[in-house]
Amino acid sequence: MFNISNKHEEFFDYLISNAKVFHQGALIGQAAFKDLSKLDQHLEEVIQLEHKADVTSMEVIRKISVIFITPIDREDFYRLTSQMESCIDHLQGAIMRLDTYHITQPSPAASEMMDDIVEMAAELEEIFELLKDISRNEAKLFERAERLSRHESAVDKLYRKEISRLFDGSHDLFDVIRWKDILHTLEDTADEVEDLGDIIKEV
Repeated sequence: MFNISNKHEEFFDYLISNAKVFHQGALIGQAAFKDLSKLDQHLEEVIQLEHKADVTSMEVIRKISVIFITPIDREDFYRLTSQMESCIDHLQGAIMRLDTYHITQPSPAASEMMDDIVEMAAELEEIFELLKDISRNEAKLFERAERLSRHESAVDKLYRKEISRLFDGSHDLFDVIRWKDILHTLEDTADEVEDLGDIIKEV
């Protein structure tokens, strides 16, 4: 049965919670890509964060099915929640590949890409806080969504430059295969965050 007693603004808190998880995961990834000596610890931390985000996302989906009035369209909450989860999954995938591919030496380019992803994650936290009052914060929301696009462009530039370097013929084939996939996953992570910003513009 639908609940129509209030607008249930706790939905924003769910979004903020998962944005914080993504930010925490990005900081862990930033540390992991700079220093591989604690990779096992970082992997465990990221897995725990991903599980926490899954629980939050399931709670959002459960509540959407029984609550009639939401602060914004229920479809928008679902899209935002699903896209946020996709961002977290891609980030986790990038970090886990360091272990899967037995990476022993960090990549300066990958570290720079992670730095930008950390900045994007921090922006997302601010965006979801602002989302609580869309009418008052519309200009700020649009501005921050545009910042996400600029960071994504920076990540894409780093990606293309590093891919070009990897394929210059001077690198071990296995290293090329490993890092091409890792870099692509990082670039995909930034793309997912930018897509989330595009959804926010439409809300």
